[in-house]
Amino acid sequence: MTLRQAVGTAARTPYGLYGAAVVRIGVSGLFLLNLLREAGHADRLWGPGSPYTPELFRASVEARGADDRLSWWYTWLGTQSPDLFWAAYVLAVAVSALYLLGWHTRIMAVLFACVVAGFYMRSSVANSGFELLSLLFANYLVLCASGRRWSLDARRAARPAPVPVGPREELRRRVVTVLHNTGLALLAFQVMVVYGTAALYKIRGTSWRDGTALHYALRLDDFATFPGLSDWLAGHGDWLAVLAYVTVSTQLLFPALVFSPRLKYALLVVMLGTHLTIGLLMALPMFSAITIVGDLVFLPTAFWVGASTAVTAFRTSGPCRWCCRGPW
Repeated sequence: MTLRQAVGTAARTPYGLYGAAVVRIGVSGLFLLNLLREAGHADRLWGPGSPYTPELFRASVEARGADDRLSWWYTWLGTQSPDLFWAAYVLAVAVSALYLLGWHTRIMAVLFACVVAGFYMRSSVANSGFELLSLLFANYLVLCASGRRWSLDARRAARPAPVPVGPREELRRRVVTVLHNTGLALLAFQVMVVYGTAALYKIRGTSWRDGTALHYALRLDDFATFPGLSDWLAGHGDWLAVLAYVTVSTQLLFPALVFSPRLKYALLVVMLGTHLTIGLLMALPMFSAITIVGDLVFLPTAFWVGASTAVTAFRTSGPCRWCCRGPW
């Protein structure tokens, strides 16, 4: 296929519609879960009661040289009014839930990106990888047609309706397709950058080169979910050294191997195991979950269609056929 043919195909065929839908559901679902989980501490984390006061927040924004006319979309949460903050919090919960369900997805995608940016900036002094990846993924999803599958929009579009035709409609479809494919490519590229840079930073550290990094990580009390289990694992230095080398190797080779039809699934399984281990043993469940969501963009449409078919078959003929009737 020539470059011209590839560009023409990318302008006519939207790729990874199921993958975009899964990332939409994953990112919005995790962000909604985080908002609800921290409801009792929301004022201290993002509101006027935070140690990072609205005055300090505005001063830090001004120190960055931000233009007041352009910075409103990520500084809107810096209010001194408790009533306005809680109204904004409820709005953020509603937007996240509607985006998760895929209701008017194009509009909700923009609103959700502004919501994530506002909360990210408001807690910028204590952000983790979860907040940063949520912000990046939310911005890329603005370009994607993530509501064409597994959404209320997709259900509404499946109803019989007149199909618009004409040059203007064809141009609109091509623009939407190009934007969608671009957003999906940016999502995939971002995941590859995360793994590639993580591996390069690890290689620079002597503890990763000599295989002791995981041993020392398991000895950190602040990140020990199960101290007894962490201590037991820390006593198996040889196995931890092997796991350290496997971790660095898979992250370093991820950008190349993830496009291999044969090695892709094995690579993703290894990364899944890595993230689950981090979430379980190092008390970083949200970071692990958002990285797993990012990995899902590399699974092909055939995988999601097969998974959907399997779930539908299980619901209609399996043990739960009496309580879960209907298509998925």
